[in-house]
Amino acid sequence: MILERQLNRQWNPTEIPGMRVATVWNDSTDGCYFVQFTAGTRFPLHDHDGWEQILMLSGQIRFGDVELTAGDTLLLRQGDVHDALALSDATFFVAHRGDITLVERAA
Repeated sequence: MILERQLNRQWNPTEIPGMRVATVWNDSTDGCYFVQFTAGTRFPLHDHDGWEQILMLSGQIRFGDVELTAGDTLLLRQGDVHDALALSDATFFVAHRGDITLVERAA
């Protein structure tokens, strides 16, 4: 059992300006984490080695051609190449199997 209280959540900056993550758990293939984007933040084009499930908690983000808002979920599989662009400040939860492969580098 893994319990993480919101009050104890540790947010960490990433190499992507405007993006922070709070890891819940991670092992060699699977994991989950929270992500915060400030408006205008863009994660570069990438693919997945496995699946990735996204649950939007707040704000609005475009994943490829799909726009998500609070309460929406998105399942991505290998071959679902996409970027992510925050249309507003946003927070979402990600569960995944496998890693990602960048198709382009961050600007």
